[in-house]
Order: sequence, then C-alpha cells, then structure tokens
Amino acid sequence: MEALILLLISVCLLSLYGLVYVSIRLVGDVKSNEKNEFKQSLFYMITFLLISGLSVAFLLLY
Repeated sequence: MEALILLLISVCLLSLYGLVYVSIRLVGDVKSNEKNEFKQSLFYMITFLLISGLSVAFLLLY
C-alpha cells in the first residue's frame, strides 16, 4: 500500500513539473501550431495531476 502511495505521489509531482514547464512555454513566444500542442499537453497534465492527487488523498484517508 505504501508503495502505491509513493508511486502516485511521484506521478503527481511529475505532472506538476510538466504543468509548470508547459505553462512557461505557453507564456513565451511560440508559433500558433505549437501553442495548440502545448494547450493539449496542459489539459493532459492537469488531468493527470487531479487524478493522481485525488487517488493519493483517497489512499491516505482510507
């Protein structure tokens, strides 16, 4: 159980790191086609962050 919690925490932290990276790239000066790719990546990172964060919270509480 502890290994699963640690795995989900690491996924959560990696998603957060990716979210920060993609956000910085979106703010910077990029082409419009790259901007669409980064927006899609941003959506995926937020989704992974929410899923892994909620899973960790659920496992820690129960």
